[in-house]
Amino acid sequence: MNKETLLESLSLDEKFVECIYVFDSRAYGTASRKRQSDYDIVIVLKSNAWDQHPNLQWSSLDFMFNHHWINPTFRYLFSDETDKKCFVDLGDREAQMWMFNIETFRQLLKTNTMFAIECIFLPEDLKWIEKIPFYEEFQVNNSMLEQSVMNHSRSHLFMSAKNLTEVLFPNENTDLETENILKEMSNDCLWDRTPLPRQYNFYKTKKLLWHSIRLIYFGIQVKSFGRINDFAQANYLYEDLIAIESHRWIDFHQKYIELYNELINQFLHK
Repeated sequence: MNKETLLESLSLDEKFVECIYVFDSRAYGTASRKRQSDYDIVIVLKSNAWDQHPNLQWSSLDFMFNHHWINPTFRYLFSDETDKKCFVDLGDREAQMWMFNIETFRQLLKTNTMFAIECIFLPEDLKWIEKIPFYEEFQVNNSMLEQSVMNHSRSHLFMSAKNLTEVLFPNENTDLETENILKEMSNDCLWDRTPLPRQYNFYKTKKLLWHSIRLIYFGIQVKSFGRINDFAQANYLYEDLIAIESHRWIDFHQKYIELYNELINQFLHK
């Protein structure tokens, strides 16, 4: 996959494209042939892109709010008329693309939405097109950053716990200690608003837990430096976590939640 094949697959003229960012595992350094990693791509298009490209299916941002990619608390800051997204899936092990117009992407940055922040501070080789230097416009808003990162991170943590204990391996998570931990987690108001992921296998469920920790690391970096300097900071945990064969949430909890809570404390008091 490269810029040319991507644009050709979308029947998209480059003159309408402002930025193409390759993020997620390609940026973190966790992509591998063994796991058949695909490409996760954010594309920023010129304003009113849905008029210029009627072949692309544009829709509201509701999915991204519902899955906490964007903090639902900030829903009122986004317009139903002008803020839309287009999702294109080229197939398993190929590429998934999220498209936004310029104004929407600027609003994602203004609300300190982490996946947008990640895009603008990517290594240059993962910015396939960058006509607008959004990194020059970005400003850290500590309150919004804290809300965005905590919401996204807690959602990933809860999705991981829910999927492991309710969908994948419920019969292996019936012990009293696990029940008490899940009961404590369910006291968080975000628990009931966190959806179960669709068709997430054991590997993807463990990745959710890793992402919940990675997001806190990135939040600390943004608070400290105004940018993301090290996309691989959480990678020392990745292979260790992915290698765990236990299906019991208590084993993950005992190994990683103390670190998770320490990082949250560091992030919030930075």
